[in-house]
Amino acid sequence: MGKLREKIEEAGITPAKVGACLVVHEIIGISVLLGSWTVCYKLLKHNTAQRALQTLAQHKTYNTGKTWLERRFSTKRLPTLDAERFIIAGAMSTVFRKISAPVLAPGKILLAIFLVRYWSS
Repeated sequence: MGKLREKIEEAGITPAKVGACLVVHEIIGISVLLGSWTVCYKLLKHNTAQRALQTLAQHKTYNTGKTWLERRFSTKRLPTLDAERFIIAGAMSTVFRKISAPVLAPGKILLAIFLVRYWSS
């Protein structure tokens, strides 16, 4: 624990800045979540993705997710939302974020530290 404390102090992060780093880290995480979900949703317009949708639509968890989504986001509020594409895009973005986690997690931490140090100077 002492080595970690030394590394944090070397980076110029005081205890007062840790809270700001956590907030920035979470904002980056939410941005990555929404961005990857949006990209996956847009990519699902292609024919190969449509075939994957048909295969995945046979699973029980898919139907459960679709029912939940249709209750939460009615077509009256979001008429252009395609529930099937939305669900699959969410699953695809989750897989993408889990696969990229070894790079993404440290990257978010480093970016949060950099941004807090930049804004506080």
